[in-house]
Amino acid sequence: MDKMNLEPIARRLMTVLSLSLSIWLVGARDAVGVETKFDLNAGYRTDDLNWNIAGDLSGTATPNVLSELTWRTVRSVQLSGGLQLTGSNGLHFRTTADYGWIRSGDNQDSDYLGNDRTLEFSRTNNDTSGDNVWDLSLALGYRFRYGQDRTATYFTPLIGYSRHAQNLRITDGNQTIPATGSIPGLDSTYQSRWEGRWIGVEFLTDTPNEVNAYFRLEHHWADYSADANWNLRADLQHPRSFGQDANGTGNVLSVGFLTVPKPNHWSVRVGLDYQRWTTDPGVNTVYFSDGTIGVTRLNDVEWKSWALSLGLQRQM
Repeated sequence: MDKMNLEPIARRLMTVLSLSLSIWLVGARDAVGVETKFDLNAGYRTDDLNWNIAGDLSGTATPNVLSELTWRTVRSVQLSGGLQLTGSNGLHFRTTADYGWIRSGDNQDSDYLGNDRTLEFSRTNNDTSGDNVWDLSLALGYRFRYGQDRTATYFTPLIGYSRHAQNLRITDGNQTIPATGSIPGLDSTYQSRWEGRWIGVEFLTDTPNEVNAYFRLEHHWADYSADANWNLRADLQHPRSFGQDANGTGNVLSVGFLTVPKPNHWSVRVGLDYQRWTTDPGVNTVYFSDGTIGVTRLNDVEWKSWALSLGLQRQM
């Protein structure tokens, strides 16, 4: 069973784990004093992703960069939500999820004959739209309180597990090197996944002021995998033309502000999230239409994303 077929199973398991733990803690809230917070947000997001492969598996043959794919300014409309449960003993659980509908973006596909991206012999400049990006994360931690009465700062070390996806499409192709123009029928896809454990820390202020702040930093270790369907390549298999695998790391930074809860327990939330991920060298496996397989070095993958969101949080 390949990794793409495992994706629905992994997503269901993470969802069941999150819901089961949430239900258990909510059911026990009267007994152990569980504080519950949930939020729902809408916002704007942009993503950049690029990867390149070498001419052979060792990465030492010419060209050392054979092909490079770049997506820039992939704009999405995003919905996100989160649930936090904190016991009176300091035990803290959280789950967050977001989903973005891609509205527009730019793609470039370049091929080279010389080392270090020289002797470029093919380039296409294309559009990307209509697919999606999403993130899902679970975490456990212990919340420490510093301060007296109504003025406090909370410090929470966290451990977690997360999964992130970029489902990207390449359409409206234009061959710019050589300049032959439009590429009819282009509708290729590239689907990437970052999955693994992480550690982090969060700081949260709780004061009588009108606005409080939070800051969260996470460091992730990820298994990276991707599958692509190059729909116009008759020499490749479909729907899986090639796959990629590598080990990677990522850093996620979240900052934001919350108004003090009103008597109805609702607060207004503004948040900014930034993440940057990279991989070590990995493997790029090509599946040819005649049944043979080719293997080259995946030099690296880089993904950057930021999102600005506005929403509401309810505290119970």
